[in-house]
Amino acid sequence: MIPVAGITEAAVENRYAALVRGPSAIFPRGYLWLIPVWYAALIALMELKGRPPSWYGLCAVGALLLAAFTLTAVLTTIRNNAFLADEEGIWLGLRGGARRRFGPRRRDHRHLPWAQIRELTIVSRHYGARLEVFLPGGASSGLGRVVWRIAAAGVTVLIPAAYLFRAPGLLRPRSNPLRYRIPLYDVTPEQLRLVLEPLAPPTLTIVIQLRWHTRALRRLGRLRRPGRSRLTTAA
Repeated sequence: MIPVAGITEAAVENRYAALVRGPSAIFPRGYLWLIPVWYAALIALMELKGRPPSWYGLCAVGALLLAAFTLTAVLTTIRNNAFLADEEGIWLGLRGGARRRFGPRRRDHRHLPWAQIRELTIVSRHYGARLEVFLPGGASSGLGRVVWRIAAAGVTVLIPAAYLFRAPGLLRPRSNPLRYRIPLYDVTPEQLRLVLEPLAPPTLTIVIQLRWHTRALRRLGRLRRPGRSRLTTAA
């Protein structure tokens, strides 16, 4: 077991599980950006084809806008049990009863052995911490051809339910450099480092990047300490 004071996620028997924030554990990358596209298409269809009365058009536009904001807020703040680290590496994807019932099951998980990870970078975020898993330069991206990715995105724009047959964004690495980006909820960068260090090999580099205002506050605190000590001595 890995004891860390103040941490809420489970870390039992050399395993650490955390909640992934946002839609990346379920939906493909960029799915949130399609919501304003669908909203604009509905507004255009209503204005060009429906030609409703002015009073009804304003009510309909307001209702659609509220629905779009609500859906975006829900998907942005949703949390899923889709991250697990143990002595073998990092596991990404929904587990157990949280798995998607449709779509290709073989894409529901992704295992990243420690031997295939070049570096871990932990970035401070308002919701917790963002973990970036960097892979070696010669590793396979598994992204497939650009043409197929564009075609899949186009089908998803026309048929929203097509996301069931696409891999979630959490399981698709980003390029330049090749890395996985994992937003973890309710855990500080320091807490995340403390639970990952015992699991990862000693040779693996773990870097913490604080937010700019956190760095500014720390610098301000360093500047103020000598001033307070001088006042205390004078008194």
